[in-house]
Amino acid sequence: AALSSQKRLPDQIIAVDNGSIDGSVKLLSNAGIPVIKQSKSAGFGSAVAAAVAKLPIVDKQINNQENNEWLWIIHDDCAPDKLALAKLLEAVVERPQVGIAGPKILGWYDRKHILEAGISITENGTRWSGLEDREHDQGQHDEVKNVLAVSSAGMLIKRGVFEELGGFDPSLELFRDDVDLGWRANIAGHSVICVGEAILYHAQASSSERRAIDVKDAILHRPLLLDRRNAAFVLLANSSWWILPWVALQLLFTSIGRSFIYLLAKLPGYAADEIAAIGLLIFKPADLIKSRRYRKKNKVLSARVIKQFIPTRSTQLQASLERISTSISRAFKSKNAQQNPTQVKSYSDIGIIDESFDELEFVEGKSFAKIRALAKQPFLFGLLVISIFSIFYSRNRFGSLSGGALPVAPDSAMHLISNFFTSWHLVGLGSSSPTPLWVLIVGLASVITGGNPQIFINLFFFFIPLLLYVLTYRSARRFNLSNYSATFAGFIFAVSPAILTSINQGRIGTLVVAALFPILFTALYNHQQLTDLKWRKLYLVTIVAAIAAAFSPIFLLVWLGYQIYQLINQYIAAQNINSTKWEDISKILNQDEIKKRFALLITPFLINIPNSFSLLANPSAKLLEPGLSVPSGDLLSVLLFNPGGPASPNLYLLAPFVLYLFLCLVVKQQRRDTSLALILLALSVTISSFYIAGNNSNAQRVWTGTLIVIAQFILTLNIFSLA
Repeated sequence: AALSSQKRLPDQIIAVDNGSIDGSVKLLSNAGIPVIKQSKSAGFGSAVAAAVAKLPIVDKQINNQENNEWLWIIHDDCAPDKLALAKLLEAVVERPQVGIAGPKILGWYDRKHILEAGISITENGTRWSGLEDREHDQGQHDEVKNVLAVSSAGMLIKRGVFEELGGFDPSLELFRDDVDLGWRANIAGHSVICVGEAILYHAQASSSERRAIDVKDAILHRPLLLDRRNAAFVLLANSSWWILPWVALQLLFTSIGRSFIYLLAKLPGYAADEIAAIGLLIFKPADLIKSRRYRKKNKVLSARVIKQFIPTRSTQLQASLERISTSISRAFKSKNAQQNPTQVKSYSDIGIIDESFDELEFVEGKSFAKIRALAKQPFLFGLLVISIFSIFYSRNRFGSLSGGALPVAPDSAMHLISNFFTSWHLVGLGSSSPTPLWVLIVGLASVITGGNPQIFINLFFFFIPLLLYVLTYRSARRFNLSNYSATFAGFIFAVSPAILTSINQGRIGTLVVAALFPILFTALYNHQQLTDLKWRKLYLVTIVAAIAAAFSPIFLLVWLGYQIYQLINQYIAAQNINSTKWEDISKILNQDEIKKRFALLITPFLINIPNSFSLLANPSAKLLEPGLSVPSGDLLSVLLFNPGGPASPNLYLLAPFVLYLFLCLVVKQQRRDTSLALILLALSVTISSFYIAGNNSNAQRVWTGTLIVIAQFILTLNIFSLA
């Protein structure tokens, strides 16, 4: 009705229905408006893209048609004033540089209340309108002004600009997609304006929680969670790379501060939304990386053009103080002093509207709806379960950690770093032995915790089950496993006996290898032919392998042995082994595959010099991991994928990996990887039969938990791939 009353009627109307359950589709069909039907979980940007795809193809040769065609985007919970479209078109015709225009948006129930007159975003992700609290419309915003973005409700965008920018980002299914589009338009050299004389009335049904949020990314149908996640996404996807760390820190600390305020206000659900929003970006960075790469294509201007639209901290502080003073003064006003509510405009100003339009769409809540919604997100469900497990399992380890095999950590990271570069160490009567590389790595990593290695190690042991779950899940997904299979694989690996024993005994070396091996396995398994693996990514893989080798000498030996085997195997496959001509040998050695395999072999070894030379010279004396020697289990426990020793799970809590091993050996397609796991298990049993004295302790069985966690990771992926 509001569209039919426009002084400047649209040339074509297309409606998109995302699984509505009312009679709106029938009403639109009866009015002769074509309707595109989509699923209930489809996002707003997807709906707009579907409508644009139904439009006739632009003929660029006819009267500059590409620049004369405009798209007017209308929400189902808004109604434009009868002059809205005419005023918008009048403004853009006079300004050919404009790519996006938007109206001044007023409230649906209080038609004098200004909701937005152009929008921006603060450095901490808050949606910024620049308006006073409940500011009333008195014509003060009727001018045409340049803004960062305008709301998608009533947005008028040039079709050529829409297609050039790729439309709304599919990673932003609802909320903040308009801010992101306006940001990208400004960077691409197009102006974005707000036309104050064009008016639109908006009910804001989704953001005010009057309507259920059913898009795919809306976890548990919580609007605040989706809004905060998308706000952080917009900032991280569009900010310059050199300020990304600062932006990320602001978002993190702001979320923590807001969650604390919500807890004080007894709103734990909103507090959880703030923290979970940041967690979603941390655990699922793929969309963010993809979006940053895409934005480089259309970037014409410097990011500095955006700075004029971002409110300064002083402006934000002033607005906050004004809002607080207004709230306080309003609280002290008596009811008799309250002003009468503003007279609401009649519907005649915006056209004929069905009387049922004002009725709120209350959806009857279903029993266990939150649980069902969470069950449809297996990754998040597993994340919740493993988080609860980590809190329960670590309940007795809060505070400073010590004992077991855990190395003693100083109070300062600089102490660790200086020890690494010092040639003489005050140990016993003194020692000139080189400091292992893991000491430097722990010192540098402690920067995260303000240079305190003890806090860093405490947090590492607390979050390691969560980290292993996430890394295993991501590796399993790249192994082409389903969401549910990847979730189970991540959970089984994160709570396996070898991992729990390593946590209980303070085996930091084994846990580091367990966290890094999924990264190595995924990178190399997806590029079994190294010719398609870029050199930059190859050296990242070698650095990860070198870090793992710094914490576990056994891992370095296994890595070197495996790469030597692959190198010899590829050389034999490339040429007849009987050929001894130097020209043939040189030709093979210059092959890209051989050179990359040699880089995988030699780089971790070189990074760990001189300890790597000591390991080759006397391997039996250098197989100790960081920390003190603690007794490990007997051969039977190792054979059952349980390293054993103090605080290890009992043998009757059998891990399923022995069963996985036999099942995978039966299937021909799984024998190759399973054979590697079997070799690692056999090597683990063999090495654990030796006794080594070191690190100022008595002779103990060699700890082979590192080999066990690698073998069980391979078996876990293979058994779920088989299933």
